[in-house]
This record gives sequence, C-alpha cells and structure tokens, in this order.
Amino acid sequence: MRTRSRYAASILVALAIGASATGCAFITPQATTTIVESANGVNGNVAPNLAMRNVTLISDDGKTASLLATLVNTDITGNLVTIQYVNSAGASVTESAYVDAGATLQIGGVPDKKIILTGIDAKAGTLFPVFFQYGDQTGTKLLVPVLTSDWPQYKGLAPADAAINP
Repeated sequence: MRTRSRYAASILVALAIGASATGCAFITPQATTTIVESANGVNGNVAPNLAMRNVTLISDDGKTASLLATLVNTDITGNLVTIQYVNSAGASVTESAYVDAGATLQIGGVPDKKIILTGIDAKAGTLFPVFFQYGDQTGTKLLVPVLTSDWPQYKGLAPADAAINP
C-alpha cells in the first residue's frame, strides 16, 4: 500500500511540474505573433504596384514639413505618383514624383528628391493625412507621423535644412 501512495505521489508531482512548466505558454503573449513596424514612419500600398514605406514628416515649426518616404514601383512601366495634402487654409496641394519601372525612389534624404509641405498645421507628435495615388488606381490616405529634427537620424532633414541641401 505504501508503494501505491508513493507511486501516486510521484505521478502527481510529475503532473504538477509538467503543468507549471508548460502553463507559461498559455498566458504569456508570443512575440512572434505580433508584427511591429521597425521604423518610425508608416507603410501603405496603392494596388497593385506601388508601395510606400517608412513615410514620415519632419517639421520643426509645425508649418512646413519635409516628406521622407521610399516609393517602390513593381510595375513594368514607370509611374507618376501624385502626393496630395490639405494645407491649413483648406486648399488641396498636389506634388508629384516619378518612379521608374521596377525601381525604388527615396524622397527627403540629403541626396534625394525633396518634397516640402507648406502652409500646414502639423505639430510634432501628431499624425498628418497624406494621399498617394498613381494612374487610374484608387489611392491610399496615410496618417503620417510628424517628428522633429531633434532626433539624431533626422538631423539636416527639416525644411530649412532641405533648402540648404537641395
């Protein structure tokens, strides 16, 4: 009888150890199931061939902002991308950038194409709507984060600095 109780006790101990060792997986969030943007900007697509990556605005005064973006064109033809925003007076402003077939276009870095948004009301820490479209495709509105050039990776990219480094 004593061996039965030892046997039963060892089974209970084994079950308790097994349950406590595997129980963590039931209550702990799995890091690999959550997608996290690895950049400060936002991403979007204009179906089927244009991707906007790491779109960010850099503004030190909240009235003008440099657009930082990577445009990826997977089409077999080049595309003229229109970039629209509404200024603080309520007027729609359109800028454009041409992206070659199967190419990537960087906007806003020191050697890159510059697009400066003017007459806006976009303070640092807010999201500002910017609309991207090409050809007859339905466009995409992105809520773009507004950051300052105080961040080391954005030094020299504010609108005043962009005018110095065309």
